Amino acid sequence: MSNCKSIALVGRPNVGKSRLFNRMLGRRVSIVHDMPGVTRDIVAEKLPCGVLLMDTGGIGATAEMTQKVIADATNEQADFAISAADLIILVVDSQSGLMPLDEQIADKIRKSGTNAILAVNKSDIPEHDSRISDFCKLGFSNVCPISAEHGRGMDELWQAVEFYLGELKDEEPLEESEKRVKICVAGRPNVGKSSIGNRLLGSKRLIVSDVAGTTRDCVKCDIDFENDRGDVLKFEFFDTAGVRARRKVNTSLDFFSTMRTKEAIAKCDVVMLVIDAMEGVSESDQKLAGEIMETGAAVMLVVNKWDYAVNAFKKDGVRGYDSISKFREKFEEAVRERLFFLSGSPIHFVSAKEDKGMEGLLIGAAKLYRKMAKPLPTSKVNALLKTLISDNPPKYVNGRRFKVYYALQTSSRPLTLRLYCNNADILTDAYKKFLENSMRENFKLGGISLKLDLVGKTKIAADERLAQKNVKIGKVKAEKPKRAKKPADKKKTDPRKKHSLKKLIAKKEAMRQKIKALRKKK
Repeated sequence: MSNCKSIALVGRPNVGKSRLFNRMLGRRVSIVHDMPGVTRDIVAEKLPCGVLLMDTGGIGATAEMTQKVIADATNEQADFAISAADLIILVVDSQSGLMPLDEQIADKIRKSGTNAILAVNKSDIPEHDSRISDFCKLGFSNVCPISAEHGRGMDELWQAVEFYLGELKDEEPLEESEKRVKICVAGRPNVGKSSIGNRLLGSKRLIVSDVAGTTRDCVKCDIDFENDRGDVLKFEFFDTAGVRARRKVNTSLDFFSTMRTKEAIAKCDVVMLVIDAMEGVSESDQKLAGEIMETGAAVMLVVNKWDYAVNAFKKDGVRGYDSISKFREKFEEAVRERLFFLSGSPIHFVSAKEDKGMEGLLIGAAKLYRKMAKPLPTSKVNALLKTLISDNPPKYVNGRRFKVYYALQTSSRPLTLRLYCNNADILTDAYKKFLENSMRENFKLGGISLKLDLVGKTKIAADERLAQKNVKIGKVKAEKPKRAKKPADKKKTDPRKKHSLKKLIAKKEAMRQKIKALRKKK
């Protein structure tokens, strides 16, 4: 599964393995339910220190708990985890006491030769620690009473883990270039998602059965795929539970499974929407496709069980079609018509059962991711917008026409183009959809979610602008400091009066000089 160190949580059904798994991770990953046999596949997550933690299904599930084919597959998964892990934590229930099945599992672990810790769960209070003595006959030297529900005894459990694996230090965050492309398979129950996953993984890692709803948890695995050029493509693959129609979600377990699926879709880069070739596109498929597009993930359509359709065509034929290729073309047209909002999404016809067409899925997912991650040239975006609006101008709304001043890409998921325009409110939804589809077609972005973010030019009415100006002036005047008043006895002379007095004195002096001069002449 991985080159890093790993820990496997094993035990009989309903002893609290999934709750302990979530407690050690510090977040809810595995579905926790009172019903035994909820966990079936191996649910694996990395701890902050880089150690892989595996939650396994209950060993020894009876027919009353679940179907025999699923119970057998669950036991095989648990056996694989025991053989692959560097450390095993055997979880037992202190409240129910030692069971014969606990002894059988302990014997299996001893035969594997792997280091093991005995975690006596549901020891919620110190008084429960006395029950440990019942489990000493299992022969494990490291016994830890814990409460996965309340967190009691977890420090002692981590110390025991470090005793076998060494000091656990948090890993450095990965560089952007080292991160894996996140992909997942999604669809209705029993369309073959887990079968596709096993083919991509190259092993029977995921439980497959004819029973609808076999997968309950979201199962994560790493895939390293080498293409024809020798390049290694790295993926983080998620197998999800089938999404049922709301009217068919009858239990809390169905609800939590659906929620886990939607959470996985939201964090994936590329989603493979799996469609049953014998049933075609259903309303549930349409709804799920719309929800995937809303998350901003790229979508590729996978028509599984195509071998059944081919065999049916060869056996009985289809009226109006003389070849399977013509029938396939018409089938593709029907799929695109039903999923018209997935404009240009690539369609792959595969058979997971016969391993046909599978090689193109990972290559197609890598291409979609590269398209989504590559930024669009700003100059080409603006040139294309100018051409589109010029050749197909929008209608006038209230005597005004929509204008775009400038456009640029602001996000890659979803691929978002921000349009600075005169007024965002006057653009109709139909014309907006036309621009989105045209941009997607011209830049060959089939399967990628593209959204337009319109930013209108703000205009303030003259009276509003004047009101704002008056408010600003009022604030400035109020902020000016007041001048200190001078004493009342000191009268201030008006400078204008002082100037006129000097002028009058000078005029009188000039008259005197004139009179003097006249008298001397006489």
